[in-house]
Amino acid sequence: MGFSPLWWDVLVPLWFVIVALVWVMYVLTDGFDLGVGILIPFMGEDDVSRRIALNAVGPIWDGNEVWFITAGGAAYAAFPEIYAAIFGGLYLALMVVLFALIFRAVGFEFRSKRPSRAWRSFWDWAISISSAVVALVLGVALGNILVGLPFVKTALFDPTSLKGFIYGIYDPETGEVTTFPAIIGFLQLLNPFFPNLAAGIFKLLVGVTALLFVIVHGAAWLMVKTLGEHFERSRGFVLKLWLPMAVLWVITTLWAIASIGFKHTFQTNDPEIIQRTIQVDFYNWPAVMDKVFTYADNLFFQAPAIVSILGWVLVGLGVIGLLGIYFFAKKGSAWGTFLSSSLAIIGILFAVAAALFPFTVPSIYGLEHSMTVWNTAASENTLKVMTLAAVIAVPIVLAYTAYIYKVFLFKLSPEQIEEAARKGQFNY
Repeated sequence: MGFSPLWWDVLVPLWFVIVALVWVMYVLTDGFDLGVGILIPFMGEDDVSRRIALNAVGPIWDGNEVWFITAGGAAYAAFPEIYAAIFGGLYLALMVVLFALIFRAVGFEFRSKRPSRAWRSFWDWAISISSAVVALVLGVALGNILVGLPFVKTALFDPTSLKGFIYGIYDPETGEVTTFPAIIGFLQLLNPFFPNLAAGIFKLLVGVTALLFVIVHGAAWLMVKTLGEHFERSRGFVLKLWLPMAVLWVITTLWAIASIGFKHTFQTNDPEIIQRTIQVDFYNWPAVMDKVFTYADNLFFQAPAIVSILGWVLVGLGVIGLLGIYFFAKKGSAWGTFLSSSLAIIGILFAVAAALFPFTVPSIYGLEHSMTVWNTAASENTLKVMTLAAVIAVPIVLAYTAYIYKVFLFKLSPEQIEEAARKGQFNY
């Protein structure tokens, strides 16, 4: 089977980058929304302090969540096999995230509808817990992707099957696949013993690290939006959480780099991308069940030079951002802290994307069962149309988003909140 060089070498990698970019935009924007949501009950016992946090994201939180929809839509259109496999095998995990987002949205809208202290406290905690659930589940999902998920490529054992990938337990000797019940599939994501203890601990650490990043990012945004004691309280959150966040990030990063994984080869022109671009450092998965396998480790040492350099640069940006968070928070610079937090997120997430390429959803059962950009991509014509649409739409969306942020980029004070509440000007 022949492939168009435009599709193979340009459009497919381009859309991998675009989808990664949209996910980064989601984490950058809704990430601080989630962080602020988590911190609402801790901003103070009084209603005004909590309303300051609510209104710090009030005008923009729902717009930021559009990036989540956009990321899912872009992934579905560009890599439809991923969408089908994920929804088929992990729909309960996605439903948990979806219902947490819905419950959070209801909390934002209902919280200030009644003056009852108990009513408002309930919704404050509802927003906080649902925000934490979203951040933690998505973080653990990223950790699972790094160690691989139990997906099986059906064509390898059943050429007549119309399903691309199945989520379940695979026996390579018999070729049988036992699918997970929905609840078991979800719990496997959180299971510290699956696929082995070391890998299970690793993926959970990634989830906790992501949660801390989101909280610090949210606290940095509160520094931008608040004054006086609320500014100092937000700054205190950043300084208190910075060390555990940085330590966990260093641990998970070094763990991934030091683990067994794959290396890029680019030695043949085999039409099968698995044979053409990468080889695994082991073949028999059970032989290394006592170790951590990650799809991110050999980016820096065994990848082609340009990819390796890019990986180190991106990780370097993440380190600079991490150090900048503490430095600027110590100085009391709100914008310095927030921009450093944003830089850390950009560097780290793009480094993960570069490390995974060409994988999209790796499999614990080996390279032949893993989803890559090539074996899950849409047709060339589809990607051409999408590229044209993106060239037109993305600049408009970015310009509109920048304008909205500019309009609502003002500090919030207790006096302003109290006055606006009396006049009914704030909804939150």
